[in-house]
Amino acid sequence: MDCSQSSECQRVQCTELSTANTVVHWFRLDALRLHDNPAFVDAVQSQGNFKPIFIIDPWFNSNYNNSGPQVNVWRFLLEALHDLDSRLQKKPYNTRLNVLYGQPNIVLSQLYEKWNVKKITFQASQISCESMKHDEIIKVISQHHKVEAVSYYSHTLYDPQFVISLNHGKVPLTYKEFRHLIPMLGKPPSPIPEPHPMSVCLKALPSDAVADPDCKIPSLQDLGFEKDVALYTNEWVGGETEALSRLSSFCARRAAAGNEPLNWLTSKDTLSMYLKFGCLSTRQFFSQLLQFASTSAKGQELFELLSKNLLLREFAYLVGSSYPKFDIMEGNPLCIQLPWDTNPDYLERFRNGRTGYPWIDAIVRQCRQEGWAHFLARQSIAVFLTRGYLWVSWVQGKEFFQEFMIDFELPVSTVCWMQSSCSGFFCNQVESYDPCLIGKQVDPDGVYIKNYMPELRNFPSEYVHHPWNAPLYIQKQAGCIIGEDYPKPIVDVCSQGELCCKRVQSIMKALSDVYGSE
Repeated sequence: MDCSQSSECQRVQCTELSTANTVVHWFRLDALRLHDNPAFVDAVQSQGNFKPIFIIDPWFNSNYNNSGPQVNVWRFLLEALHDLDSRLQKKPYNTRLNVLYGQPNIVLSQLYEKWNVKKITFQASQISCESMKHDEIIKVISQHHKVEAVSYYSHTLYDPQFVISLNHGKVPLTYKEFRHLIPMLGKPPSPIPEPHPMSVCLKALPSDAVADPDCKIPSLQDLGFEKDVALYTNEWVGGETEALSRLSSFCARRAAAGNEPLNWLTSKDTLSMYLKFGCLSTRQFFSQLLQFASTSAKGQELFELLSKNLLLREFAYLVGSSYPKFDIMEGNPLCIQLPWDTNPDYLERFRNGRTGYPWIDAIVRQCRQEGWAHFLARQSIAVFLTRGYLWVSWVQGKEFFQEFMIDFELPVSTVCWMQSSCSGFFCNQVESYDPCLIGKQVDPDGVYIKNYMPELRNFPSEYVHHPWNAPLYIQKQAGCIIGEDYPKPIVDVCSQGELCCKRVQSIMKALSDVYGSE
């Protein structure tokens, strides 16, 4: 008998000894993959009957403004679950994904008894202090049921506890402080490959290969969406298969892409939503960047740019998981407590892309329709909503992103909104974003604007960024009367911008007092 036959024999033997026991792997919202998933590897190499699960938590279907994620977010998630189920049906797993509903602590308590569970593995949460507390509750409940609960950090490049230990047990409060740790952190751990078939120590029962009607992946209609709900985009197909396919040529495509600003706005060549849902491992992405960097000077340039973005993400997760109330203003020790205005009309017009400023409204509508926008575009609307012109709290903007953006990551978005609003986490100069000027610079002919603003498609390019200046006869020719078919500007950028600028000056002083000079 050769070595491979011997290993196979041992594998079968170890499962037959423990078919009465069940090992559960809990696929969480940010770990929908088989590659570089140490918790999954642990589960399939453990002795017992293997059962993979995913829990649809009511928390995911609610927001801080009592509004759930929109259809594009759910569509991407459901596609990712179907892809995961398909991959699990293949050898050596030969099983199905069980989708369950409810609060995880209640669902798992019931499963432990029903399935005679002896072990559960899952990816540790790094989203917030609250989510990490939930992990501890799960472990306490598991211990009560005599179930071994094992979790692993794999959503970021580094284990956050390792980073904190290098900083003498303290969480770095600024990105500048975090940057000082980077040389000591060293190269991130290499991604873990998907388990080799001969290392898998499981034997699925015949029933596991058949979809349980009570544990099937729901449809959009099952989740309450109308049958004819509008899906504005299918640019991003959810799932690990698509993520790895995109990754295989991502670096070459990005290096070959032009630097025209309009390309940034219209390109759908992004991996951010795959990282958010864990369809793609961050370490796998970094490894690919590192490999591409060695091929050319352009590859090194791309590596430096994108690895910086990954490190900013790393910092956001580190501070976000270390401070309670990090994603709100009140009680947040890292956020300047600013006297934001309460203006429901401003907020409503912003959320619906009806501010009267085409550049801003086009970006908002892209967010609503497609669930994505380029970082520079996001920054424009973040400044406009907050310290630039409307003086509305950044928390309202973060909640808008949470509702509509497929790639929304709570710690990352929180840091970006705090930074753009001058509430924290920024350095050097505070940039100004004139909603007309920046639009002209990036999209001089209004191509991007007209794509998302059908009412302005017939406006001449010289007026599309400020259509209220167009003579009435041009408005009539374009079929859009300003003030009737498209709103007049919500505020005057000169007077409101000057007022907000004075407010920013006091904020700058406050930030200097708290964080010091960068």
